[in-house]
Amino acid sequence: KIRVMTDRLKTFTDPRGSLTVAEMEKEVPFLVRRVYWIYNVPAGQERGKHANRITHQYLVAVKGYVKICLENREGRQTYCLDSPDKGLHIPPLTWNELLEFSSDAVLLVLSSHPYQPEMYINSYEEFLSLIHQK
Repeated sequence: KIRVMTDRLKTFTDPRGSLTVAEMEKEVPFLVRRVYWIYNVPAGQERGKHANRITHQYLVAVKGYVKICLENREGRQTYCLDSPDKGLHIPPLTWNELLEFSSDAVLLVLSSHPYQPEMYINSYEEFLSLIHQK
């Protein structure tokens, strides 16, 4: 099921600034085995356009904004991550398209598995075939 965090991540703010927390197996519903971030994406460039067979991902725009379109068996939905205290969980077998990045965007990605190229579905047709099988 596609799920956006409906509640903001826990954030503590005082005169020194803000600190936001995402605990594993609480706000992030899996153990994190890989962390990476995407930034300096040129205007008009898109990323993603794949699904993962077994990997969960949790995305946070720690700076700027990113427009994301997700699709799974239940349908297609677009989200905008525009605050460092919002997160988006992408479960396995969910097609993701990172459609628009602000010029200052930094997208943090927490992943449940190390990078395994064979676990990616890069063909939209193959993805559709997989999600519509019984």
